[in-house]
Amino acid sequence: MGFTEKGDVRKLLRDSKMREAIEAAVEDPETMDSLAGDIADKLSDELEDDPEIRQKIVKYAIATPEFKKRVVRKLVEDLS
Repeated sequence: MGFTEKGDVRKLLRDSKMREAIEAAVEDPETMDSLAGDIADKLSDELEDDPEIRQKIVKYAIATPEFKKRVVRKLVEDLS
């Protein structure tokens, strides 16, 4: 049986047992890797399809020191 409305999912997420299950899933590295992969796939699609979203993501990414380090490392790799 599937959920038919977003409200059904929200009710389930408010349930304390569901919160415990979500917390346990978040602690599992494989689950987090899978979730990160799913999110990265969706973002990748948006980056290709929506220039406005791409501009926003790049703007926020470039503002982080870690991203800047990654860009520099990649540039050095490419130049080597």
